[in-house]
Amino acid sequence: MERHAFHGPGGFRPSRGSRAAHVVGWVFLGVAFAVVFALVFGIVVKLLWNWLMPAVFGLGEISYWQAFGLVILAKLLFGAFGHRHKDHSNHFHEKFLDWKEECCNDRKEDKMVEGWKHYKQYWQDEGKAAFEDYLQRMKEKKEKINED
Repeated sequence: MERHAFHGPGGFRPSRGSRAAHVVGWVFLGVAFAVVFALVFGIVVKLLWNWLMPAVFGLGEISYWQAFGLVILAKLLFGAFGHRHKDHSNHFHEKFLDWKEECCNDRKEDKMVEGWKHYKQYWQDEGKAAFEDYLQRMKEKKEKINED
């Protein structure tokens, strides 16, 4: 009899019944862990609430079941503990870009922003001299006002 790594100890393949029992055992263990986690989380929320909220906001203390209810309420309102869909933000970003492309392509502001990529070269070629001429005109204008 040839032994393979996926076979059980002694080189034999586990029966379907023992695999099912193995899966049921892991499911039971997972459910038990979730219950213990929920109980501990409720206790932590209760302790934090009773420590902070009366002192900070003058609110009353709460029981364990009220704390557990707050956890459930927060989950329902904010959905912070569940599975997260990574594609939601990407989906929103794609929709926003599609919308912007449809409505804003020929907007004056977009054309102005596009023109900024030439600013540095313009400043080097013409801008600095034009600005110095402007400063000179402003200086002469100020002197003329002061003479009057």
